[in-house]
Amino acid sequence: MPYKFLKQPKTPPDSKLCGFYALYHFTNGGLTRDEFIQKATQHYETALGLPNKEAQEMVMDGNDPSVLGLYGLAQSDADTLKKRGVGVIADTTRGHFFTVRQENGIWSSYDSYNHDAAKAYPSFEALQKAEIGNSQIWV
Repeated sequence: MPYKFLKQPKTPPDSKLCGFYALYHFTNGGLTRDEFIQKATQHYETALGLPNKEAQEMVMDGNDPSVLGLYGLAQSDADTLKKRGVGVIADTTRGHFFTVRQENGIWSSYDSYNHDAAKAYPSFEALQKAEIGNSQIWV
């Protein structure tokens, strides 16, 4: 069964919401944009003590990896990702997040900001070299 793919716009307001798009792909469409914005806003209000307006602005300006923890993900490593077969990559140097997953032995990137569809790779190592690099891995 193919997984859902939702293209991330390169224009505001969604151009910086890669955290939502990564989690959308991680949950196979089990998360709406509004649900994500609400939960992430509440997180910033609570964790950082921000007023609602500032918390919403922080969500819309992009997300730090702590938001991934709200959905049960924890920072991990490549071996755990390979065992689980799905995870979110947090490239904190660029402030960009995307999902990778394995289906029927094929690893694919669900980086919907940079790809128009899931991009398949012949191996995990090829995916790691092309897209993951030294980025944080969350599973």
